[in-house]
Amino acid sequence: MSGEALIRELRNLRACVIHPPDSVCDELVRHLKRIGCQVDTLWPVPDRWPADADVVFCTFGGHSSLNVSDLKRDRDGALIGIVEYESPTVVRELLEADVQAIIGKPIHPFGILSTLTVASSRYRFERRQNSKIAKLEETLRSRRVVNNAVRHLAAERSISEEQAYQLIRRWSLEGHASMTHIADQVLAAAGLRDPISDINPKEIS
Repeated sequence: MSGEALIRELRNLRACVIHPPDSVCDELVRHLKRIGCQVDTLWPVPDRWPADADVVFCTFGGHSSLNVSDLKRDRDGALIGIVEYESPTVVRELLEADVQAIIGKPIHPFGILSTLTVASSRYRFERRQNSKIAKLEETLRSRRVVNNAVRHLAAERSISEEQAYQLIRRWSLEGHASMTHIADQVLAAAGLRDPISDINPKEIS
């Protein structure tokens, strides 16, 4: 990414600083605004991910325990931890919160730009990877469902598995539904699994 493209991207970032109102918070906000980010502040820690925040800077340790499960609700952005010291408790909170980066106190201008850039890029990469994993898992589930339905139909109708597969395929085309959906209905009608939708007996007759 070119320098100009990076600057444009950072200027479109909406940052939220979750920190008690003090000089540390003020200093971080100044640096972020100097970079070009749109910045909001919050305190205490909210019960869910701040609305419209692309990146959140949140303090860890030294205050009442961060409710990690609440902050993860509706999460849709990079999380950067603000820490003043290291301890097993703070490290555990950082790991549980799945932060993309960490900055230390006192706040210094050096490193904030690179930390912000790396954290945002890492979050987008992780989101893409999770999406790919979810698609692969769904593909594997679909194949397993279709294979189970094929074996059931083949045994029930005394036909070959290829014929059973083609039968499911024909129902899929006629009903304008996916083969996985039809296979789910076949298995549900046989009482072999819970249905994912209402069964149309005509489709599997």
